[in-house]
This record gives sequence, structure tokens and C-alpha cells, in this order.
Amino acid sequence: MEDLKGCPACESTNFREFISCKDFTVSGEYFTVNQCVECGLKFTSPRPSEEEIGKYYQSPEYISHTNKSADGIGKLYTAVRQFAVYQKVNLIRTTVPQNSEIIDLGAGNGYFVTQLISNGFKARGFEPSDDARKVAKTDFNIDIEPLDDFQSVEAQSVNCITLWHVLEHIHSLKKTLNDIYSKLTAEGYLIIAVPNPESYDAKHYKAFWAAYDVPRHLYHFSPQSIIKLLSHSGFDLAHKKPMWFDSTYVSLLSEKYKSGKLSLLQLIKGLWFGFISNVHGFVFTKNYSSHIYIFKKRN
Repeated sequence: MEDLKGCPACESTNFREFISCKDFTVSGEYFTVNQCVECGLKFTSPRPSEEEIGKYYQSPEYISHTNKSADGIGKLYTAVRQFAVYQKVNLIRTTVPQNSEIIDLGAGNGYFVTQLISNGFKARGFEPSDDARKVAKTDFNIDIEPLDDFQSVEAQSVNCITLWHVLEHIHSLKKTLNDIYSKLTAEGYLIIAVPNPESYDAKHYKAFWAAYDVPRHLYHFSPQSIIKLLSHSGFDLAHKKPMWFDSTYVSLLSEKYKSGKLSLLQLIKGLWFGFISNVHGFVFTKNYSSHIYIFKKRN
């Protein structure tokens, strides 16, 4: 385990324990989430090293890299994912010109990359999981490249790079952002989607909030902390959008973690709190369960 001595974003040693959460998906172990007093970033520490982290993804319930959906929540995830991908493609279409070079980091099973290609973009995907790349080849006949090969991408050659619920998994945070900056063209865009621990559902479920997802989620970005981090890495925020469906999915999973099952009562409560979270964000705080951030490269 790695015990971080400073904030991964600003390197301040002034941080405090924020919450302790259980890994409900794989190990059943407890992990501490700290919060930096200086920049506000929440981060998991101690955390598994890059060599150790793989075993914490080994679960049939970890479905983001597959097309399998064993239970009701998994089936909901798969159905919503299909709709969400069309929204993501439309976002790309309104952000960069047709035929643009697009890279999806943490491409999973390649579904999003497949849809980009079918919509006329020159898209490539990079993914660390061998299993996920095999699924991409088997299910979509697409070659997703190993994540390490991203280093060989030509400098200033990519119009847009996307990370859909990926940045919170990356150990080498600053290095990755610097690499992304170097690959983007002068007018390039970086699109990041991450959970928001300032949302209503996060504050309601606390240690049971499924989007903490320790230890796979190494960072827990509030809007303020991610904007500050990206500003220091050479990016300006162009736009921020809510991910409306995440509150429902996360609330249902949180109810399951809280009670140990997803009965009819937990199903109703999950749907209700997911709905309330969106309403609360829309009316009061503009804090949603997850956000999409569209950053523009600063020159």
C-alpha cells in the first residue's frame, strides 16, 4: 500500500481524514479518504500501488469493462450506457469539427470509440485492461490499444481527448495531465467526467455512497478542486454539464450497499433519492452526482 505524504494535486502536507469507506465490490476492506486543506481535493490514502490495484478490479460485479449485466442494477447500467454514449457523441460533435482526431483514454470495451468512428470521427481508444481490449475485439471488432502506447502519440496531433469516469483511477495524476496537454493541438479540448462528492446523494449516503468506490477511485473531485487542478495543468474550463442518470444509478447501488440487498423498498428509496439529488442540484447548488467538464487547452 502507498501512504501518501502530500496532496496528489498541490503537494500540500496539510490534509485531514474526511471519511472511511468500505470496498463493497471486491475485498471488503476499509480505506480512508483524506481531504487537502489547501486545494480541497479528496483522495484515497493509503491506497494500492499500480502493481497491486489490479486485484481490486477482479469481480463479476465490476461491469464497466464488459457487456455483461448480471443483476437489475447491471442491466440498468447497460441500458443507460447505450443512451449516454449517444449523448457523448453529440457533445463531441458540437465541440470539435467532423473528421477530428479523438482519443478516448480508459476506453473500456470500446463502445464509445466504435460510435465515434461510425459518426465520422478519427477515433482511437487506449485501455490498460487486457480483458476489456479483448471484449472490444470480440464484440465490436475494434482494436483498443494498450494504455502505455499513448506515449507514442504524436505531440499536438489530437483535437479532443476524453476521460469518462477515468481520471479518478489514474495513479500518476499530474504526469497524465501533462501528457494529455502535450498531445492536444493548440485549439484542443479535454473532456472529463467524474463523480462529485459535493452532490446531495453523496452527502445523504456518506460512507455508503457508491461513487467513492474505494480503492479503485483514488481521487474524489469537487468542481472546485478539479477546476483548480486543471488550471494548474494548462486548461481553462469552457463548460460544465450534469450527468443526469448517474444520481439514480449511484443511489440504487448505495441503497444496496447500505442494506446488503436491493429489495422493493430499497429500489424505491434509490429512485427517490436519485431524483431528489438532481432536483436539489438544479434548484439550489448546481452540484450533481457526476459532472462532465469541457476544458480548453490554454496556450
